[in-house]
Amino acid sequence: MCPTTPPARLSALALCLAALLCLTACAGVEDVPPAAPARGPAQAAPGTAPAGAPPQMRAPVAPAPTTPWNTRISPASQQIPSFASLAPAVDRSIAFVARKPAGNVAIDQPGVRLTWGQLHQGLTTFRRILPELDRDPSVLSKYFTWVPLSTDTLLTGYYEPTIEVSRTKQGPYVWGIYRNPGGAGKHHSRDAIDYAGALSGKGLELGFAKDPIAVFFLHVQGSGKLRYIEDGSTVYALYDGKNAHRYVGVGRVMVERGCFPEEEMSMQRIRRYLEENPTQVREYLTKNPSYIFFKASQSTPVGAMGVPVTPHASVAVDPGFMPYGSLLAVDGDLPGYPPGTGPGVERFTGFVMAQDTGCMRGNHFDLYLGPGEKAAHQAGLMKGTAKAYVLVPK
Repeated sequence: MCPTTPPARLSALALCLAALLCLTACAGVEDVPPAAPARGPAQAAPGTAPAGAPPQMRAPVAPAPTTPWNTRISPASQQIPSFASLAPAVDRSIAFVARKPAGNVAIDQPGVRLTWGQLHQGLTTFRRILPELDRDPSVLSKYFTWVPLSTDTLLTGYYEPTIEVSRTKQGPYVWGIYRNPGGAGKHHSRDAIDYAGALSGKGLELGFAKDPIAVFFLHVQGSGKLRYIEDGSTVYALYDGKNAHRYVGVGRVMVERGCFPEEEMSMQRIRRYLEENPTQVREYLTKNPSYIFFKASQSTPVGAMGVPVTPHASVAVDPGFMPYGSLLAVDGDLPGYPPGTGPGVERFTGFVMAQDTGCMRGNHFDLYLGPGEKAAHQAGLMKGTAKAYVLVPK
């Protein structure tokens, strides 16, 4: 993401990646910068999606299921251990919504208009029936009506990268991950910081990485985790502002210059091209002069709503389209994993809450996928349409 607000998303692509790619993700594959979240590790190259993906890795489009949602929705369909495990995430939305004026309009979409008070009622009801949903998801129909959004939702994903770093500059570990320099230091471009040493020697580095591409994708995701080679300890690198330069989508530039066709664009494809053409890494990464600064923390990254994001349950949204705290359902496809096996897609049908933002515009949800290689793989490829619903209390 190209966060413009404090992240939790690890937004997506998340969607600095989106921005990055053409991308978010938000984290998926669009050319708009993502929000600042907390995202996770890939094994082949820490902090990025697995390298070496074949060119045409965009997930195939699966036909929409024809069976009703209550015959398909389950913890497994949402990739969570149980619906009861959603309780902490729901509690965070309840606390946020409870601070809003109950009589004011919260959601105003074709076919659905809810006040903050009604949204609060829906969330508290949903929280109360979570154990019932584990026994029989169809009981939801006793308490809620699903109101579909009037248009299909753009569904992307973001994740939490992990990057291996050194506390000191040594050997290949030369790429700084910087604290916010404040003042005039925020006017330096990416090229000036990474290649001309504009901030070096000022004690601003949280650590030094060995892979400039991984650092770049850390900026795209907006936050992540650093693992120190000296002792294996870890620390979160949380979004702490950006420089004064505008965001430029590197993926879009690469497509326009013929590096690869637009239909191949993904985080994996960008990495693959740069690894195959190392002399062009500086040329392309510095096409995006925008630069993200970080602060070290032992606390879990939080989203723009001010609370930690939950894998497969939190989405980053355009808050002008869908307010924070909203209780939603999403039915769409995620890229299959491992790549090259199975049907190529995983159906995601689950309950989500709007708890973060990025550079999404309108009906665009960026699903937080958590840490890990699978999350990195899926976030790098996700960009498709889904059906989304507002859960309206009866």
